[in-house]
Amino acid sequence: MKILFENCRLPSGENSFCTEGAAFCAPLPPFDERIDLGGAFVLPAFPDAHSHLLAYALSLLQADGAHCRTAQDFVAAAEDFAAARNLENNTLVTVKNADVLPEGGAFETHPRPLHVQMRSGHAGAFNAAARNALGIAGGGILEESDYIAVTGRVPLPPQKDILAAFASAQQDYLAHGMTTAQEGFLSREMFELYEMLLRENALTADVVAYASPADYPEAAARFAGAFRFTVGGMKIFLDGSPQQRTAFLREPYIGGGKGMLEMDEESVLSACRAAVREGTQLLAHCNGDGAAQVFLNALARLSEQGRRLIRPVLIHAQIIGKDQLMRMKELDVIPSFFPAHVFYWGDIHLKNLGAVRAEHISPARTAAELGIPFTLHQDTPVCPPDPLEAARCAVLRETSSGKRFTAEAISVREALSALTKNAALQYGFSDRGRIAAGLRADFVILDGDPFSDIRNVHVKETWMRGKCVFRAGATAENPPKAQG
Repeated sequence: MKILFENCRLPSGENSFCTEGAAFCAPLPPFDERIDLGGAFVLPAFPDAHSHLLAYALSLLQADGAHCRTAQDFVAAAEDFAAARNLENNTLVTVKNADVLPEGGAFETHPRPLHVQMRSGHAGAFNAAARNALGIAGGGILEESDYIAVTGRVPLPPQKDILAAFASAQQDYLAHGMTTAQEGFLSREMFELYEMLLRENALTADVVAYASPADYPEAAARFAGAFRFTVGGMKIFLDGSPQQRTAFLREPYIGGGKGMLEMDEESVLSACRAAVREGTQLLAHCNGDGAAQVFLNALARLSEQGRRLIRPVLIHAQIIGKDQLMRMKELDVIPSFFPAHVFYWGDIHLKNLGAVRAEHISPARTAAELGIPFTLHQDTPVCPPDPLEAARCAVLRETSSGKRFTAEAISVREALSALTKNAALQYGFSDRGRIAAGLRADFVILDGDPFSDIRNVHVKETWMRGKCVFRAGATAENPPKAQG
């Protein structure tokens, strides 16, 4: 079916476009259908530059601790959640989105196993009942790699609940314009889960996953040819998070300490060489400039051909110096910034880093001035799966208390390019990220003008391969009508 979409506004300045089947095509008659978009803004769909899709799905099966401050608050949140779902008294409950971690008191002695996770996902607490059930030695608060290792022991919900949550998670991604989602770290424990999801034909969005260098060969083999699921490369973690003072810095935090370095240069170089051998992409989690320095030093020891082969991406790039951005340009490294940090943790960064470093966190303006293609991400489930929120944060750079970090603010056009064509470039996609004849017909229709009101614009419709997969206001009883 050939559809002409007219009376719209495109990034190119044009006011119409055409699809035929799953692809964009030249707007030449005859047309099977003409759709008047009423002057709406239309953008390419957003390839998800970085998130953790399955973790987001599982988070929908967890209690919300965003407003918890005391041990009793966390106990109450967990028990309210358990009561609403008729959980047994010995069923472990995870409380997500915590800004503080409880110690002792009602949390420690509560008979139900409880697990509280910081919003960042980089630390958590287990009460005595949970430590006994999971075989965790020592105290209940863990950070970074120690914490990540233990979370694998937390029992999974029933399969039917996982399937329902995964469907809801994908619908959230589609509702925010993402037709390609990222599985930002495909652990070995996830292999069987994704195999189950594939058996159940549960994928409605495309998913690109990244495994550790050790697990990549098996992951690539197990998922070769999977429907809508691709193992896109390797992922390594060099440090923690700046709000928890575990991002590794070149200069100390206010009050002392440089954070935690998870991999030395030789280990990073080994991972880089593994990616070269496999001919696959390498993503590196680096929040701090100290971690970024280690990654860049290792990359510099590869040949130019090797670097081009692995298409390196520096994930988060929170605290990065201009000297490092210049070096990233020389080494063909794409930074993927996490600008929502400014809103959610900007005031904490001001306290931990001081005014100068906080002002320049997520230095997208400097990257743009240097001509470096960059992307923006939300690191979901850390932040909502909303690329337009990432754009808002990159443009406005306001903290939750109303302070402005304007030095690294970018334009709306630069932010939208980061979400579309640059995100496609990061993945190496040649078939999406733009609205042009021959490319995949993935696009979004907005409910407002992002150039005049970036604060309040949202996705009204999402189309994938020429079919409508989300329409605002649609329900299970009144779903969007796919064309074609």
